[in-house]
Amino acid sequence: MEKIYFNIQIDCESTQRTIHDPALGERAIRGLGEVFAQTGVRGTFVVIPPDLKVHAALYRELEAEGHEVGLHIHPAEQGYEEFLGVYGFDEQVKILQEGIDVFAEGMGRRPEVFTPGYFSANDHTYPALEALGFRHGTVSISTRDLPQCACVWGSSPLEVHYPHRHNRSLAGDVDFVDVPPTVDVASRMWGGAHPQDLRIELVDAKNHWYTIHKNVKRQVAAGEAIPVKHLKGLTHNIFDYSHPHDFRRETLFGVIAAARQICEQQGCELVPATTGEIAAEYRRRAPLPRGGMKLGLDTRGRAAWTAQKTV
Repeated sequence: MEKIYFNIQIDCESTQRTIHDPALGERAIRGLGEVFAQTGVRGTFVVIPPDLKVHAALYRELEAEGHEVGLHIHPAEQGYEEFLGVYGFDEQVKILQEGIDVFAEGMGRRPEVFTPGYFSANDHTYPALEALGFRHGTVSISTRDLPQCACVWGSSPLEVHYPHRHNRSLAGDVDFVDVPPTVDVASRMWGGAHPQDLRIELVDAKNHWYTIHKNVKRQVAAGEAIPVKHLKGLTHNIFDYSHPHDFRRETLFGVIAAARQICEQQGCELVPATTGEIAAEYRRRAPLPRGGMKLGLDTRGRAAWTAQKTV
């Protein structure tokens, strides 16, 4: 039976200056933990350094329960410009290392999983993550085009992949597994700049059903061409997931139920997993390429035209 790995990622940033409500952040985290316990889902909590300073003990609890905790960076919270994607390699390493140091102090280890705020990145980002020992994360979001956030992804891969060393929108040989969020590239938002993604707070469960259905069918139809199939939802710890009638909490339950139902209808098994577990399965099934990746240009038309000229 085909397996579809399922993950919910939580960007934890309740201490951001524009929010500044760590009490809300704690209620959200505990509420999400309740939902995950009831549904058997595995969460990936990526945390900005100030949130780690406040809630480190809570994140250690979540990790002990089988969830994953990693690093999230909004550079402005560390005194820099807002978007990671405006910085070169050395500056990104410096910003990331500051976050690593706070993470290590709170969690007792270095982080392996990473996500940038706004999915802001450039061609220096993946090599910087590799150099610092990050192993996996969610960095790209296919077809999102927000240059004002230094977030321009073009037709980057929809699937789990190793990124390219010099072009962030291509697959390549960087020793880092990128697990993109689930998106519907045909449904556009924000003036066409953003695909509808499986962001819990974005739309209700009825609308998310279509995004899930499209992605499960597409991946199943692709067969072995997609070695590790996945669904990845997103949310933030700035909503009161502890409230039983909160819209986002109800939507999250609906998304989880829809994913299970659709996988069953398509003859698949839904497998709850952390981002790290999805990445580990990808590494097992798709060894890291050596010597770079060669692009394949379809030249059949040129060859046919050349052959016709020589007749």
